[in-house]
Amino acid sequence: MEQRIKIVWIFSIASILLITCGQVYWLRNQYQYMNDEQINDIYDCILQTTQQYDSIRTPQPKKVLSNTNMFFYHLSKSIDLEKRTTIDELILGVLKGRDLESLGQKNTETLKIEQQDSASTDDKEREAKRREWALALDTLLSEERLIAKDSFKINMSDKDAPNLNSIINLYRLELDVPFALQQFDSLLAIRLDEQTFTTHLVVSEDSIYQWNAELKRQGTLFNPYIEVMYPYNPLKRQFVLVSVKVSPHVVLVRMGWQLVGSTCLIFLLGFCLLFQIKTILKQRRIDELRKSFVNTMIHELKRPVQVLKMCIAFLNDKSMRTDEKAMDEVIHDSMSELDNLSAYLSKLRDMTRADDEHTQLSVRTFDIKTSLEKLVRLYHVPEDKDVAIETHFSSETLVTADPVHVSNIISNLIENAVKYSGKSVHIVVDCLLQDHQLTIRVSDDGIGIPVSEQNRVFDKFYRGSNLPDRSLPGIGLGLSYVKLLVEAHHGSISLNSQAGKGTMIEINIPQ
Repeated sequence: MEQRIKIVWIFSIASILLITCGQVYWLRNQYQYMNDEQINDIYDCILQTTQQYDSIRTPQPKKVLSNTNMFFYHLSKSIDLEKRTTIDELILGVLKGRDLESLGQKNTETLKIEQQDSASTDDKEREAKRREWALALDTLLSEERLIAKDSFKINMSDKDAPNLNSIINLYRLELDVPFALQQFDSLLAIRLDEQTFTTHLVVSEDSIYQWNAELKRQGTLFNPYIEVMYPYNPLKRQFVLVSVKVSPHVVLVRMGWQLVGSTCLIFLLGFCLLFQIKTILKQRRIDELRKSFVNTMIHELKRPVQVLKMCIAFLNDKSMRTDEKAMDEVIHDSMSELDNLSAYLSKLRDMTRADDEHTQLSVRTFDIKTSLEKLVRLYHVPEDKDVAIETHFSSETLVTADPVHVSNIISNLIENAVKYSGKSVHIVVDCLLQDHQLTIRVSDDGIGIPVSEQNRVFDKFYRGSNLPDRSLPGIGLGLSYVKLLVEAHHGSISLNSQAGKGTMIEINIPQ
């Protein structure tokens, strides 16, 4: 049996640990997945904010010439605005249909991309035009009537080539309306709602151009933050850096039902395991009590049987039957042992019946003072004990209850007080009737009950560990029998005891 219990415990504990670990692992992955979703949502909000801000900046008044007045030639992905020596370069042009003097009166510039075929014009004509344009531009720039020219050498992959127009547009937009961080923060705060973020304008020193926004995840799983580098002017390597602290609270709220379900499942499994262990321990304790009860009953029933056997042997001897004094003692001892045997069997019958049905009561009104005085008068005091019983009653002594069961309750309490005491004991019985309630208190100055055992004294077959003599008769049914009878009257029972000083048991029965 012990081996089976150990195996059940091992398998139960291993199962709940494995299930708990599986739930924790699943919740962690689910949290990470939803955290990534939140990060992607934040990233999309940042990109949408940049697009919104660019759309707000676009209609504003321009500081450069109109698109129709300036143009560029672009015949290669390698562009250098500083060197205007070959046809495969991006060259700042001159006004269409207007003279250079009218261009010189402007103080801003704009950009436009057009595709030209190298075979569409004569090489000498193009060369002459380039020299003419270069001379005109040098003259205008020396007079500081145009924005200073910039030089870019662009090397991009085939997949990025379609984005060249948007890149040039971003450059032109920055010339028209410079990026204002405060305005961008205002728009971003609306989209990110209560998310904590910071923004900075940075200029990259990297020689490689970055055309698209870049997302970087930082921090830990439960304390993450992200950094988004958005190139608002990639040709100048100008970026806006957005750092956002990702709140785990938002993810946990979205995972609310999953967390509640997993927590309830774990607690349910834990409760089942504890209930199983408690049931096993209870069954084990019942088994031990059953063994102890059988041993105690054998011992308790053996004693009266032995006494009765001796009495019968005495009566079987004709010579000894002539001694009247001895005959009276033998008969007295026989009656006493028969009473003990009858009491044991009666308690066992009542306790067994209580497991199957309610205790039957014969309730009527009787005088408790008369019943208690008769009980004290007829109580058999052991020869080796000095017992003093003191009784107290209220002015009203008529109560409504089962007189036989009430007498059994008080008799058992007095018997316990006498049994668990020294050579002498003083017992006080108080019977008070007030506020439609009968209160019975039985106090003694015996050995008392340790605090650690006071919650168990009302259990079946339980006997205290501080008995003055382990050979004292008893099967541990006294207080459990009293509790059974009190609860049958819909009453309550309580105990107050100190080891070495005595015990007081109080019973309350409603009237």
